[in-house]
Amino acid sequence: MGRTVAEADGNGALDLLRIEVLAARIEAHGRADPDAGNLWRSEMAVAEAVASVALEGRRLSETDLLPRVAGGAVAGDPVAGEQALALIRALKAPGDPIAQPAETLERLERRVGGRNWNDDQTEPDADAPLSALRDALATLRPGDPPILAGLRVSAAYAFATERAQPMVERALFMAVEGARRREAPGPGGAVTHEEDPLRGLSGRVDADWVATPALALSTHGYKPWSPSSPAGLADLLEGLGQVLGMEIGRVGRARDWLRRARACGEGRHGRSRLGDAAQAFASAPCLTAGLLADRIGVTPRGATNLIDALVAEGLLREITRRRTARIWSVPGLAERLAARPRKVATRPPTEAVVPDPQAGRAAMARAFADLDAALGRADLLLGRRRGG
Repeated sequence: MGRTVAEADGNGALDLLRIEVLAARIEAHGRADPDAGNLWRSEMAVAEAVASVALEGRRLSETDLLPRVAGGAVAGDPVAGEQALALIRALKAPGDPIAQPAETLERLERRVGGRNWNDDQTEPDADAPLSALRDALATLRPGDPPILAGLRVSAAYAFATERAQPMVERALFMAVEGARRREAPGPGGAVTHEEDPLRGLSGRVDADWVATPALALSTHGYKPWSPSSPAGLADLLEGLGQVLGMEIGRVGRARDWLRRARACGEGRHGRSRLGDAAQAFASAPCLTAGLLADRIGVTPRGATNLIDALVAEGLLREITRRRTARIWSVPGLAERLAARPRKVATRPPTEAVVPDPQAGRAAMARAFADLDAALGRADLLLGRRRGG
């Protein structure tokens, strides 16, 4: 971009404030209608997981995931596919790193990073990431916006692990950002996460994140994940602004689907279960007939008939395209899982390397100090305008 995150005139801070406003609008939609937030985050977890794996140079597209869940010919990098499915589950239920840092870090490192927590004795610095996480959490200030809080914590973890787990860094960023949003009370509350028989493609989301860092760095080609440098922060903020600006419309589409789904059972005879079936897909946007039957207490044949009626209403799409073991999904998720494969990464992006850890920490400190100073100037500017 040719500039640091915080220019002398405070544009970097204003960029962050603008992004937080976009994120707050999406957050508000989810708080006003938790089902809309669930549908949107279910779709974004798939997109972010694939982007995060691809950002590490693995060949993967969203359409490579469904065969790994539904069976059939499996295409693409098998390791990448498994990494993405594990990351989807982690993003849908990351835990609360602020209230439970040890448990959350264990969950993320086990699922996303593959670290064996039962073999810590072989790692002399095994406690360093958790110690760095707690130290970073202790430095968070009440006024830190959620995205800035996520950046501080993920950057501290990155240096503690010597940049060995970039996918965990990004998942931790999202977990902290979501936890800061959850601190504000709102309707719906926390959702108890359920085990997902479709390996992350179904099931309700127990998370409040809005910002998706890997997608932000994949909007126009692949840019390196380097939040500890001014240039890396600038790239991330620019990408987040673009992604969040587009996703406001996608949340609106989720709310429109819910409006039509809730209306589909109205005016039918009292024994109709069509509304219940539609609500089941609002909670778990990807289901088989058997899973739907178990959820709403009907026979498998009855579930199939209800699904056929929802397909006729344009509320569902069959994504496996076969006669047996079929899976249906809401349209937004179906477009990602069953559409034509998009271009995938063919080589690792150039990573910003910090050869000297001390120099890297100093650069990170300067980047956040610049951003803090710019935020302070922005607050003064906005305060003067409000006063005037």
